[in-house]
Amino acid sequence: MKKNYLDAMKELLKEDYEDYLASFEEKRLYGLRINTLKISVEDFLKISPFELEPIPWIENGFYFHEEDKPAKHPYYFAGLYYIQEPSAMTPANVLPVEDGDVVFDMCAAPGGKSTQIAARMHEMYTSGKWKEQGLLICNEIHPARAKILSENIERMGVCNALVTNETPQKLSDNFREYFDRILVDAPCSGEGMFRKDPDVAKVWSQEKSLECSRIQKDIILSAAKMLAPGGM
Repeated sequence: MKKNYLDAMKELLKEDYEDYLASFEEKRLYGLRINTLKISVEDFLKISPFELEPIPWIENGFYFHEEDKPAKHPYYFAGLYYIQEPSAMTPANVLPVEDGDVVFDMCAAPGGKSTQIAARMHEMYTSGKWKEQGLLICNEIHPARAKILSENIERMGVCNALVTNETPQKLSDNFREYFDRILVDAPCSGEGMFRKDPDVAKVWSQEKSLECSRIQKDIILSAAKMLAPGGM
């Protein structure tokens, strides 16, 4: 990692800095989320060819071993699960979606959080706890990533979602105070990827972080314009 990055983290973390560095030597954790749109957790565990360990805070999330390679299994292509970092499962899991909500995943590709929200909406509706399933809008500004998003939405069996490929500014001009819930996973400097991909650390720069901060501000201000009164 670059010295200016390490210096910045040392200043930020202070006494936790050495623990932060040590974390890069720890074994990486891998996670998958069972897609309850297509199969129950109980039924999947009966047929799972992998050695799985429950993720404590995600009801349908499990750790798997790297050597299992679930991305190459037919169950993956059938949409029975989504491979997702355990930490990345948390935002959609705690988003308090309610009966009939119109939900907007604003920076949605490749679709992990969108498909997780859709599964929750479907579960609540089919269980009879909700009268209306609600609507999910998933946006991605980059066309190639929007295509990947669409493919994952289809693979996972989501039927109450619409994929858009538009800028936050144009969306906010047309959807003022429209969405009950908005999830923003904005573009970032990628520091959380350093252990997963060392090459990301090599291209880090303070200038990139500042540019990401500017983009994040623009996105969140657009999101605020689209949030319905009383929304989140």
